[in-house]
Amino acid sequence: MRYLREFTHSKPIFSYLILCFSFTWLVWFTVPNIAGDNWAFGKIIVGAGFGPAIAAIILAQLHGTGCRFSSKKWWGSFSIVFVIMAVIYTSMLLTGDAITLELFKQTKPLGLSTLSIACVVISSAVSGFIVASLLCSRNSRLNSLLQFSANTKWCLTALLLPAAWMVLGLLTVKLSGAPLPAFPLDLLNSTDSLFVLRSILFTLIVVAIGEEAGWRAWLLPELQKRFSPLVSSFFLGLIWGAWHFPLFVIGQYPDAPTAVFAKMGACVILATLFTWLYNHSKQSLLVAVIFHTALNNSARILPFTEQSGIYMLAIFIAVIIFDKMWAKRG
Repeated sequence: MRYLREFTHSKPIFSYLILCFSFTWLVWFTVPNIAGDNWAFGKIIVGAGFGPAIAAIILAQLHGTGCRFSSKKWWGSFSIVFVIMAVIYTSMLLTGDAITLELFKQTKPLGLSTLSIACVVISSAVSGFIVASLLCSRNSRLNSLLQFSANTKWCLTALLLPAAWMVLGLLTVKLSGAPLPAFPLDLLNSTDSLFVLRSILFTLIVVAIGEEAGWRAWLLPELQKRFSPLVSSFFLGLIWGAWHFPLFVIGQYPDAPTAVFAKMGACVILATLFTWLYNHSKQSLLVAVIFHTALNNSARILPFTEQSGIYMLAIFIAVIIFDKMWAKRG
């Protein structure tokens, strides 16, 4: 244990990446063997593989800043998240799920089986473990998950920024006289509402927390010890994008595996915005989680246009210039 502690302390980035990628890819590449081609069942298994947070929690424990698993707060947090995720995952089995609303309306539910219920229990337990371990952590970056008061301005910025470039894109289309694209859902429709509500909760509890506890709360500060915010964002974006590779292979993403390179490019841009928000919010994990949740779900509520992409790039460039992100921070 002493050797392991010394090794991870001397090589924090390498150690983190080995733990993160090994855990995630080991879980995700099992999806076809367990779930077959059922997308909803596969998504449940994917939910158990969020290595970014798991790796951060393991390293925090090794470095003496982890949590006490015997505390009432830990078990209380674990139980609440476990129940919420078990309900969400069970509803996916009973109603089906898909990557888009249109496909969701066409999908046939898998139903309950011994195997699917076991996967629901495991994935719900993983989410409960992650959230509880973060809330009870003695690491100030990891336990900032519920720090609202000090970062209200940045929480609102993180929440509204993706919608801002989407709305600006739609306004530009409208002012140009071109027809507006169809909105992806009708919130007054119960099917549409179920789809988007479940998507938001899954993104918030599983995806955003499961990723941001690692990418932003652990890896980004380590990178910024060596590099400028801009260079750190570049490296982190490439790593973040590459980490998604199994999702292209196992069919959770509809594109060919080679699309991972486009994903890496997009993640470099987004990682820069995450870095800007994270640094200015005094390294708030909550702000990163809100931004990730808003990013993943804004396109499910508002149509994305070419003009929206241009506004996003404009914000990306403006952030780099006005924040002087090329300059290494002390």
